[in-house]
Amino acid sequence: MSFEIANSGPEKIWDRHLDTHVLRILPGQFHASEKDVVLTTVLGSCVTACIRDPDRGVGGMNHFLLPTMPNGASITAGGAARYGNHAMRLLIDRIVQLGGHADRLEVKVFGGGRIV
Repeated sequence: MSFEIANSGPEKIWDRHLDTHVLRILPGQFHASEKDVVLTTVLGSCVTACIRDPDRGVGGMNHFLLPTMPNGASITAGGAARYGNHAMRLLIDRIVQLGGHADRLEVKVFGGGRIV
């Protein structure tokens, strides 16, 4: 299955605590880079995965709301990244496009808190 995704990309903001610009990843967004950048997000019940290939210096982050797309749902532009099964594939594919190798990826997953 192939998706055409309109990832509007993260917003560049100034973080006064870190004294530098950071890229803020919002729900349904992801970002991967081969440059040194600081990525940030805020989680409650959402989940984010930070994935990198330490040998190539390529990595990124996604931020998704639900684990899988409901049966019968159609994906609108940008909608796929809201679901974990697609958000993970999008981020991994982008890291590989930037020179990362799938067999060397390291992953840290955060979030999924119960807020109700």
